[in-house]
Amino acid sequence: MHRPSPTVLPTRALLVGVREESELVLHGLRSMLAPHAAAVTLVGLRADQPAPPCDLTLFEPAAPHRAPGQPLRVPGRMVAYSYDCSPSAVSTAMSRGAAGFVSKWLPAHRMVRDLLQIADGRVVIDAWTGRKAAQKAGEERWPLTQRETEVLAFIAAGRSNQDIVDETLLSINSVKSYIRSAYSKIGVTSRSQAVLWAVRHGLLLSSEADQGGLRLVDAPMEAVRPTA
Repeated sequence: MHRPSPTVLPTRALLVGVREESELVLHGLRSMLAPHAAAVTLVGLRADQPAPPCDLTLFEPAAPHRAPGQPLRVPGRMVAYSYDCSPSAVSTAMSRGAAGFVSKWLPAHRMVRDLLQIADGRVVIDAWTGRKAAQKAGEERWPLTQRETEVLAFIAAGRSNQDIVDETLLSINSVKSYIRSAYSKIGVTSRSQAVLWAVRHGLLLSSEADQGGLRLVDAPMEAVRPTA
């Protein structure tokens, strides 16, 4: 059973920049997040104006003004924000230096939760689109057991080890053991490498926390080349 982690409000509101979006998009975001003003303050960023010292900056990876493969230089940590939540889109954004990925389909309270966790140093990928997905055993496509697949998917979603304990009711030692065995099987040595492996292979959680469950996204494996 899903038990969402408590969201701790920061001592001040996060200053979140929105990079070169239209006035319509910026106004819509501000209206959507207005009930959460104590946690998040939005500011529009333009290339022809000095940028304030933001904590995070939202950017659309598919923005037409950006050359493919061009490194992003924005104030604060970069957070990809897009309607395209495919494994290839997520992987490309993360490979280019994003600290997290949040879907434009998210409800306000969940977006705020994700931004707070990213600002706290977690790698969060919330590629939820509202579509239900069938749960399939990991061993059908990857060299992982179902439990290893589940634990790795939680890591890709930004969950801490204690969060995984709370979600799965496993002991902390069991969680650490599954993480070690999964890392060994897929050939990674760090959490960030594990996140990239997960998104490249479609191993994303379609989070249905509000309905009391979590399901793995049934997405095909795609070969994605990291861009410079």
